[in-house]
Amino acid sequence: GLETLPLKAEVDLTQEKSEVLTFRLHRWIDMRELGYLSGDTHVHLLSQSESHLQMRAEDLNVLNLLVSDFTNDIEKFTGKLDRVSTPGNAVYVGQEARDWQQGHIVLMRIKQIVQPFAPFGGTFQGRSFPNVILARALQATWRQGGVATWAHFCNLPGAESPIDIALGLLDAIDLITYDDPTQLPSHWGPWKNSGMSQAEFTVMRAMDLYYQYLNSGFRLPIAAGTDKMGENIPVGSNRLYARFVGEPDYEGWLAGLKAGKGFVTNGPMLTFQVDGKTAGEVVQFSGKRHVKVRATARSILPFRTLEIVVNGETAAIKSISPQVNPGSDGLYSVDLEATVDLEQSSWLAARVAEDPDSKERVLPRGLTVFAHTNPIYFLRNGAKVRELPSIHYLQKYVKGTIHWLNTGARFATDEERQEALRLAEQARRFYAELGKNPP
Repeated sequence: GLETLPLKAEVDLTQEKSEVLTFRLHRWIDMRELGYLSGDTHVHLLSQSESHLQMRAEDLNVLNLLVSDFTNDIEKFTGKLDRVSTPGNAVYVGQEARDWQQGHIVLMRIKQIVQPFAPFGGTFQGRSFPNVILARALQATWRQGGVATWAHFCNLPGAESPIDIALGLLDAIDLITYDDPTQLPSHWGPWKNSGMSQAEFTVMRAMDLYYQYLNSGFRLPIAAGTDKMGENIPVGSNRLYARFVGEPDYEGWLAGLKAGKGFVTNGPMLTFQVDGKTAGEVVQFSGKRHVKVRATARSILPFRTLEIVVNGETAAIKSISPQVNPGSDGLYSVDLEATVDLEQSSWLAARVAEDPDSKERVLPRGLTVFAHTNPIYFLRNGAKVRELPSIHYLQKYVKGTIHWLNTGARFATDEERQEALRLAEQARRFYAELGKNPP
């Protein structure tokens, strides 16, 4: 896990006699003692007992094991916390619903399987089925008291995500899962099928696309998972550290996820405060405000920079030389303090993100070392964050989705197509209102 120091030892194998050797790992931090639980939103194909064993090995508190159209293991689903769970290690079997053009979604804490379960929607790798409306599955999840995130937002943001976010159907987006959020996504469908050129509607990295929503006034939390389907990545390699609400259990982790309390990471442990406030908090102010920002990053993996981000722009940055070895404590560490002047409604966050041109890929699937806190929101006179270029970008996103729904989407019935268009029109009107001058 990420909270334990790597162990290096030399062993003399030239001796003729046998000898018993003991190697002890040392925990450098206990995040649970600090009020956090770690969780992976997205794991496939393990058995429940394998899930429990591997999460204990990786020091992971919550594992969401997802059945889906391709996993052939729907019998694992029980609609409750799995019986292999123990205090500190919770396994819940949920569901992933997939459409390769609309997007994929993670459905957690559901009591019943959401239909249609199979096949997947859309076209992928030479197979094609009717497209599906993900909003239906999200609404069904909500009715069950479930929690829904947008799966691997870094890989497949999908055509429907701006609609479902506008309609308030998502609890969070999984910012880091399959691809690196500092790189362009693998699936460009929303841009390729939009009817617009790249000059008019330019593809974005997941990290920057997420910022467009924050800049448009959404208080949208982030989560993380691995989308583990084989041995190329361990469970919890990407994880959400959520400050648990109530008890330190599955419910407490989900409540922290929904409240935007915590950070996502594949290595660094972040702390972040703005005038003593922490991730997920909302602060009202009037006039101008000067805020004191403090952030720290500690990691067993090497990283280059720690940044303070305000409305998508870097407000402060501190770097480590790439040649620097870890400190005597075995950690790479950066502390950053800054004063930021706020004259408008703003969100602030801390991040560890490699330069996009970096060739250092030390993690599974070629990911760079990455961590990002949920934002803290400072709202001037109660107004939402409002950056017009971001709103205009999301307006184009929905425009492109409507174009695809009219020209390329293939639903089972015309009634479904019309329903998809009605939902898109609701979102279009929502973003149009955001773009109007405030009163």
